[in-house]
Amino acid sequence: MAGSPAFEAACSALERSTKLDRWAARGTLQLSLMDAGLETGSVSAAQLRVVIGAVLPRQLKSAGVGDTGAVCTQLEQALAAVDERGAAEGA
Repeated sequence: MAGSPAFEAACSALERSTKLDRWAARGTLQLSLMDAGLETGSVSAAQLRVVIGAVLPRQLKSAGVGDTGAVCTQLEQALAAVDERGAAEGA
């Protein structure tokens, strides 16, 4: 199942900023979204930011990721790019 642009951007950023492979990165984000009651196909960048702040650090620690703060910052930056593309498309 394809994810929303925000989900895909966050997955790519998570994979780049950790040692997680593609499937582990996607799974970690999917678990975080499930905890928040959200779905990968429709999650917005704004919703994902809340998940990154509130839920994802716990999942990252469970996955053995060390510097969760730096990883979350990388994901936030990836979501900023999604916001910019969305604004350009909607203009």
